[in-house]
Amino acid sequence: MAEPLKIVARIVAAPGVADELEAEMKRLVKRTRKEPGCRRYDLHRGTEDPRLFVFVEDWETKAHWEDHMAGDAIRAFTERIGEDMIESGEILQLGQVA
Repeated sequence: MAEPLKIVARIVAAPGVADELEAEMKRLVKRTRKEPGCRRYDLHRGTEDPRLFVFVEDWETKAHWEDHMAGDAIRAFTERIGEDMIESGEILQLGQVA
């Protein structure tokens, strides 16, 4: 049986576009929560650094997450934000150990 996958994605908005990026991310959240295998898909924004955004995700399997990453919602999000709205980011794939 495939193990669930947790994702923590950390994104820093480019200067001056954090509010616009947040709006696009909220659109992504709405679409993603309807995808097969999505058990949790939450967006958080930094209280000390408002350019910091963190997605906390819970997927039934890694395959579901991979389908999401290759799917229409991510593709549309990427097209809308272009290359200039994100300064940096990282995606952490995690499995629960306790």
